[in-house]
Amino acid sequence: MRYLKGSIALGQEHDYPILRQVIRSHFVTHAQLFEIMKLGGYERDRRVFDWRLRRLVTHGVVLKLQTPAQRAEPIYSISPTGSLLLQSSGECFVPLPSPRGPRDRELKVLHAVELNDLRLTLLRAGLEILWVAESEIRSRNELTPSGYAKDYDALVTVSLAGRSARFALEYERTLKSNQKYRDIAKLLEDERAVERVLYLLPNYDLVSFLAGFFERVRCLVFLGVAQAWHEKLLDMPVLDPRSRRYSPLREVLP
Repeated sequence: MRYLKGSIALGQEHDYPILRQVIRSHFVTHAQLFEIMKLGGYERDRRVFDWRLRRLVTHGVVLKLQTPAQRAEPIYSISPTGSLLLQSSGECFVPLPSPRGPRDRELKVLHAVELNDLRLTLLRAGLEILWVAESEIRSRNELTPSGYAKDYDALVTVSLAGRSARFALEYERTLKSNQKYRDIAKLLEDERAVERVLYLLPNYDLVSFLAGFFERVRCLVFLGVAQAWHEKLLDMPVLDPRSRRYSPLREVLP
């Protein structure tokens, strides 16, 4: 088949997995994207991957963004063209609200990139069975009658002693208002699609602060520190707001 000059032929085996990961990550660094593709069995050669991604950027399918000060490598997001290509191929996607300004955009970028780091820690340990991204959750919530109580950062299914365990993941990089957490607690009262929610926070002071909002919620909420996830994963200590006791994460999963 011949293609028009300047057009791009996308391959199902390598190109589309990259595009799906970019749209599901919202924002992803070059190194993160390659490692996720490598661990997923889609790519092995870094030079070939670099050529493939450069090609996608050149043809306007993927956007290469200005790097925030905290990161020393390129960051990518999906372009409107890439989004349309993915939706026509069956990808579930509802666009996020536009950032309110440069500061809000930078926070969203950093949140997405650090969430990718959380996932990579799980992938490297060989514990991930399924990771459902926020874009997929948002699509189900907005377009179907059977969604979740809120747009979680991810729905995670892990391998645990020969069985699987699922929980909703929320990465709280920056603190919200008290009223916002009271509203979230009310939403979780009505949660029926998932039984457990794990909040990862920057430090134990914030763990203690958030515990007060979730101590009477019907849905099981557990709170932990993001660094402990990176260091211990399923053995990380998590706080049960109802009992105010810490237990290893693996002991509170179903």
